[in-house]
Formats: sequence, C-alpha cells, structure tokens
Amino acid sequence: MAVQDVSIKFSGYWSEYNRGLMPRRAGVFCVYRAHFNDLSKSTTMLELLYIGGSPNVHECLAEHRLADQWRACLGPDDSLSFSFGSVALPDLAACETALVMQHRPRCNEAVPQVFPFDGLSLKLTHRTPLLQGRFSIGAGSSGVMHRLRGQWVRRGLDFLRGIQPG
Repeated sequence: MAVQDVSIKFSGYWSEYNRGLMPRRAGVFCVYRAHFNDLSKSTTMLELLYIGGSPNVHECLAEHRLADQWRACLGPDDSLSFSFGSVALPDLAACETALVMQHRPRCNEAVPQVFPFDGLSLKLTHRTPLLQGRFSIGAGSSGVMHRLRGQWVRRGLDFLRGIQPG
C-alpha cells in the first residue's frame, strides 16, 4: 500500500466578523484563539481550538454548531481567527482526520482512535502556526503517541496559563 503525498497551502487569516469572505471550496480549516495587537496591526495565534473539513468551508463556518464552544475558550482580549487550506474532495476526509489525530485540538469532540484510511504524508505550508509542517500517518495507526504528546502539550499550555489540571 503506497503512502499518498498531499500538500496543503493554508491561507488566512479571517476573523469571526469577516469569515463570510472565506472560500466557497472544499478544504480543511483551523480555528484559533488569537490576540490582535492594535499597535502593530498583527494577530498572534495562541491556541489551535478546532480543525474541520467541508466540501464548502464558507457554508460550513457560516453557522457552525460549535461556534459557541469556540467562543467560550476566549479570554477577554482574545478573538477567533480562521485559516483555510484547499483540499481535493477525494482527499478531504483523510486529510481532516490526519490533521485532527496529529494535533488534537481541544474542541474536536470525536478524535478517531485508528486512522481508517491508507497511509498519508502531509506537507503544510504558509499560514500554519501551531501546526506541524510535515508528518505521516499510516493505515491503522492508533495515534497513541499523538494522544500522549497532545496531553503533555495541553498540560504545558495549561501550566503556562496558570490553569490547574482537573
């Protein structure tokens, strides 16, 4: 079984208020907890909250069912920010699943325990803060190492934010 190579070029960023300008194409999207600096007119991505995929990202994000959950993750000076990567429709489910299994964002509810597709090697470019630029995942991978890494990263972030683990 050959490993499929897929390259995803991410563009962005869109705020919650201009996400209606996001592409009407198939692809994956990332939702970030971000901070906008008025002085420098720059945005810093603080946390990857969610990774999704859709045949039409514009429509998907117009009224996403988890939008309130994303907003609940924001601090007083934070805002939501979105990025988009175009993906061919036949590769969409595999790419979305691989990204979720690799990065384990806290608002992704059902993270698969096993990668249900053939092997996949992803290369992510351009607007990819907090994303691993290159990684591979094999058919039937359990993601155990990814899950452990994600738990330790989350604990480290919670420690830095002063949140006590529950």
